[in-house]
Amino acid sequence: MKGFRRVLGTCLSCLTAVSVSLSFYGGNAVYVSIQARQAQRQEQELGRIYRESSGGSTVQGIDPRLEPLRAINRDLVGWLELGGEKGFAAPVVQRDNQYYLKHDFYGREDRHGSVFLDYRCSISPRGENLILYGHNMDDGAWFHYLVNYLDPAFVAADPVVNFNTLYEEGQYVVFGVFVAATLPQHGDDFDYHNQVSFQTMEEKQAYLDRIAKRTLLRTGVEVTPRDELLTLSTCLYDFAGERLVVAARRLRQGEAPENFGALEVVRTPNPEMPKVWLELYT
Repeated sequence: MKGFRRVLGTCLSCLTAVSVSLSFYGGNAVYVSIQARQAQRQEQELGRIYRESSGGSTVQGIDPRLEPLRAINRDLVGWLELGGEKGFAAPVVQRDNQYYLKHDFYGREDRHGSVFLDYRCSISPRGENLILYGHNMDDGAWFHYLVNYLDPAFVAADPVVNFNTLYEEGQYVVFGVFVAATLPQHGDDFDYHNQVSFQTMEEKQAYLDRIAKRTLLRTGVEVTPRDELLTLSTCLYDFAGERLVVAARRLRQGEAPENFGALEVVRTPNPEMPKVWLELYT
């Protein structure tokens, strides 16, 4: 409980500090404001292109709704939707793990970056754990939306994540939300961002067990090594290299989003936290 409250409080308070630092980006606060508006317009524009797409695909096997976006950017690998119609939606791209940290969907330099799939992940054939990254921006753009998953009521109301790749639709249900440290000097041995595949079922189970210890919320969603996983990762600002991670597993055959409409989501009393976090707050 203490860990959850501290994460939620610092997550919200850190946005003030980030806002101050970003206001001097490039020595020009006006430039930052322009980029923020541009990111919002881009999100709306790309959503319109996706929703209005119709007709058959020009490439066999590719979702026709994604064809117009793929014509703009060949790095496109899918479309992500969180929280329903009033939530967050964006195209997902894939190149290396650096380019889209500072470039938008159109290839323009932009501190907002884009939502991108880890370069080691495969959508055809589909990998065991698809890891998506995006910036947590103070102006509300891109993966700032993931902060909502710190709220038990939010997860209970919207536990299903949609990620459609070029080749197949996918619905996932959230089973864990946790904090991780990614810099070597912080000594966190839970390198979730390197868990794109697993050599054995035992290795995958060990990964799931670690999430169970780390999760800030208990959703009651069962997950096994046979499940396909989706991981959403963004930054927090309590310490350098801090990450907020949302873990979900794919809906199984016979399951539907309605099956998870009455989840009892509660806070984990004493979740496992990174060593650096404990040094700061305990």
